[in-house]
Amino acid sequence: MTSSQLLLIFDMDGTIIQSKIDYMGMRDRLKEILQDIVNEEEYQKIRQAIYTILELVLMIKERDSSGEIYKKAWEIVEKYELKGYEEAFVEEGVLETLRKLKKKGHILVIYTNNSRKITDFALPKYNFNNIFEYVLTRDEVEHSKPNPEGIFFLMQKFQKETSSTIFIGDSWVDAETALNAKIEFIYYGSEGAPGTRRKKIDSSHIISSMTELLNLY
Repeated sequence: MTSSQLLLIFDMDGTIIQSKIDYMGMRDRLKEILQDIVNEEEYQKIRQAIYTILELVLMIKERDSSGEIYKKAWEIVEKYELKGYEEAFVEEGVLETLRKLKKKGHILVIYTNNSRKITDFALPKYNFNNIFEYVLTRDEVEHSKPNPEGIFFLMQKFQKETSSTIFIGDSWVDAETALNAKIEFIYYGSEGAPGTRRKKIDSSHIISSMTELLNLY
């Protein structure tokens, strides 16, 4: 990768901010809702498969003609998210690294599956003001990660090609998003390999500290 200006797309939760969102608890609550509105055979298939939080919410929407259960599902998701970000933290070196990458002339943006409400709460709380050129949340896309819609939107907005766009994230959802968009993926974390939940995805680099990005870009 050259040192020319890059579009660096960052996931938020688990990447730049370490929240304490109880994703297992959230999934269990959403599956409890689905158990009440689907038959037993369908529920067993749902229970055993791997879904993102937003995929589970979409399942509820498709099966809820009144819209009330769907509304309740979103309330549950945001309650878990808010609690998780109230108790979050930022790892050492993250803010300094982002500022240095920006000073080098790279375009820094966020693409998160969190809501706009939660994102606007978390970023200023943890001192990320004036760092990112753009922040894209699940509320501004029709199809959230791992669909590549958000990546394509950001590439078009900043007039960047796949060769100069990089996604930095911590999960198989992020890895699969990058794969679907045909862009380079940096896996941020020290546990497991990206993408192993549903398919094998190779990352360009695996970093355990955000400061390692400065040696790459």
